[in-house]
Amino acid sequence: MAITDPSGEIIIPSYNRISVLQETVRTIRTLYPRLPICLGLQGEMPSEPWSSELARDPYLRIEKRDAPSTTATMNRCVRTSSADIIIFLDDDAIPHFGWFESHMAAFAADADLCYTSGREVRSSKGKSSFLEWNRILVEWCCGLFLSSSNKIRGRIIGWTNTIGFIFGNFDQPGTCLINTPRACNMAVKREAFLRFDGFKESYRGNAWGFEADFGLRLAKKGMFGRYVGDAIVVHHEVATGGSRDSDKRQWYKDYLHNHKILIGNLGPLAWIGSLPRLANKCIWLLAK
Repeated sequence: MAITDPSGEIIIPSYNRISVLQETVRTIRTLYPRLPICLGLQGEMPSEPWSSELARDPYLRIEKRDAPSTTATMNRCVRTSSADIIIFLDDDAIPHFGWFESHMAAFAADADLCYTSGREVRSSKGKSSFLEWNRILVEWCCGLFLSSSNKIRGRIIGWTNTIGFIFGNFDQPGTCLINTPRACNMAVKREAFLRFDGFKESYRGNAWGFEADFGLRLAKKGMFGRYVGDAIVVHHEVATGGSRDSDKRQWYKDYLHNHKILIGNLGPLAWIGSLPRLANKCIWLLAK
């Protein structure tokens, strides 16, 4: 169903990263002084004087949750929103000029579109040449089974296959169909989000894979998202706060738990693509 002159609201979940969140909100307010914002706060709460500043913003609301949960917080913020289009943004992701307009334009151009995922410029994460060449080789092989509508100049964007390989490449210009969004820069029709039960709240801790799970559930209904390369954020991926504050062993247990949920969606063959990720994180854990 088409939305005439849709309204939008930004939802930003945050857990124990108030100083990071403050910088993000102030940047958004420079770009969009009257755009509605909902802060989904867990853990640490704003102190004076920022608390008073937030209270004076007529276009900003706060949803508080005592028990930390990324997916439950985001679901609650969506349920209490009155907007037609919800734009999810990480608390350490800074939008570029035209970001909001690009997301909204994609929905205006396609009345049946349920969600979009924008471009993510990662400011801190590099890749070794060896790992990148392996990634490109696997991507090329898997790309043989995908149509050109799922790729940009041969690169697979936002796609998860039945053997568990998850391709991001959200740093590309252009646009294509996807089945796996990235929630650090994602927009969704609120009606569709609620109709398909939102994000699964059984994802815990780092909540790894919850966006892929959402996209795959919609894909089973024949509904795909759209990658919008003009909706750009710079993602700083701050190394402290959030789920990173948890015990590293617990972090890995949650990571494994969340994999099991996603694989339950994909089928047992998905363990094939999951093993390299699990091994890599296990090495990371042992190195700490």
